[in-house]
Amino acid sequence: MLDFKLAPAGSTGNNTHAAVTLPDRYDGLVMQMNVTAVGSTPTITYKFQGSMDATTWFDVAYVTDANDTVAVATRSMTSVTSQIQFLSNPVARSYKYLRLVTSSNTNVTYNADAFII
Repeated sequence: MLDFKLAPAGSTGNNTHAAVTLPDRYDGLVMQMNVTAVGSTPTITYKFQGSMDATTWFDVAYVTDANDTVAVATRSMTSVTSQIQFLSNPVARSYKYLRLVTSSNTNVTYNADAFII
């Protein structure tokens, strides 16, 4: 399993994080968002994006650990917790680059990783 840092520990604010380069071939991709500290009225909205050329970005189609329905919607978190999502159909949606975009961040500290399986 390969681990890619999409957002370092202690990240705050609204960011379009730097892209990571994924291997040419992989069987699965898991993305994990971790909220590590919160203040008053915490919230953060996030999405993972994939690209073939690091110029044109697409919101990643995913399924969660709780639901097999494919979605591309942004997700939000309001407490110290982790959320994972799996790239839906990695054979058909195999990206070369991956990044994290955060918005609506109010009093949230976070980090994020991607795992190639």
